[in-house]
Amino acid sequence: MLSGLVGEKYGSIRVPGEVESAEFEMILDAAVEAGLDTHILEEWYCRDENSVPPAYYLKPKAQMLKNYQNSMESSSAAKTKNDKAWRNVSEEIKRIFRTAVLQLQEKGTMKSAQAKKFLCSALEDELDFALGKQTPAFLRKCVCYIRKISNFDRFAKLPEMARYMDIVVSGDRIMRNQEAYERLLKVRDEFIPTVVAASNLRVYSSVTHCDMKLGYSQEVESHYVEGLCKQFYEDMVDIIQATVQQNFDTETDPLYDEILQHLSLCKNYAALYEYKAESLDYVQEYLMPSKGSRMSPLVVYGGPCTGKTLLLSEVAQQARSLPHALEQPSDTDEVSRCGGGSHTPAVPRQSADCSPSTLPNKQHGILQKPDIIHDEVRLGELIQWDRKKDDRAGVPPYQRATDDPMFKSS
Repeated sequence: MLSGLVGEKYGSIRVPGEVESAEFEMILDAAVEAGLDTHILEEWYCRDENSVPPAYYLKPKAQMLKNYQNSMESSSAAKTKNDKAWRNVSEEIKRIFRTAVLQLQEKGTMKSAQAKKFLCSALEDELDFALGKQTPAFLRKCVCYIRKISNFDRFAKLPEMARYMDIVVSGDRIMRNQEAYERLLKVRDEFIPTVVAASNLRVYSSVTHCDMKLGYSQEVESHYVEGLCKQFYEDMVDIIQATVQQNFDTETDPLYDEILQHLSLCKNYAALYEYKAESLDYVQEYLMPSKGSRMSPLVVYGGPCTGKTLLLSEVAQQARSLPHALEQPSDTDEVSRCGGGSHTPAVPRQSADCSPSTLPNKQHGILQKPDIIHDEVRLGELIQWDRKKDDRAGVPPYQRATDDPMFKSS
């Protein structure tokens, strides 16, 4: 299952974590020929002869940056210093790879398909991997949300716009990165419509209008996020319901085996659970029937190794007792993607307006744990970030992209 978000930002190229030996040495030679200092590549990459074929691997930051592991657990000043050092290193590595690969591509030494993996952003790479060569059955379980922002270029000079679009600085001018924008258009307006034409991939398109004075303000963002959460929740319920109905007939189905594996892991993880009672109280309150119609997911946020899996395992373990407190049986589905983030404890907050009303005779609670927690009042990290209340009524109109002329099959 994949849920993709495509906005106005293509993103920068990635720092390769692994490069085949022949490619790395070819890139290294091209960089030297271009007059670049390759010391940083030789310092940060090590050759693994045991790999087949031999490859160069990026060394761990904890190994290369002084007191990196301690700084992640101690003072913010040390962490800021290491973060800045890594940004400088990563930008230099990207610059060397980009210059060398483009030179090899111009000479014909490296083919375009081979060079693409060094020049594309994580957005393009993930979408190509997830949607490029998949069966129609798999694509029916995927959904993609495309968000366009009108009059965006007008506000490119605002510093906060760098979060939402690719920019370049030329002298005193700040403008949109046209090369990145062209790559974004190929993904958004060519690749995704091609996939839609050949499958039943769910794709939605929405347009956000900037405030004429403030640009892409906090209010505009909150308004968009509210609509996105509601639409995402409805789609997840539909996909889960359709998948369960299709695979409910036989116990030999792979889905049934997967459930048994999760059950076994759940019991093991739940045995390690040592969370505060209030964490479970938030989840139970979310699962209990409410007077209003809840249409948004409850999101459990936490950094690596903060206990998200243990918490949800305990939730699943105790879910058997919930039917006695509910008017209808409760099926708890988890839509999860373990993501990184700060080392904030994974304590869930109550998410208002959060349970579906689309399934007959059942109350479905969906727990998700990427890097944010959605609330009608706030959206952000549990402790470090708090959003203002969105006072605007309504949600942005969502349009199935298959109704958009851009997505019509020829």
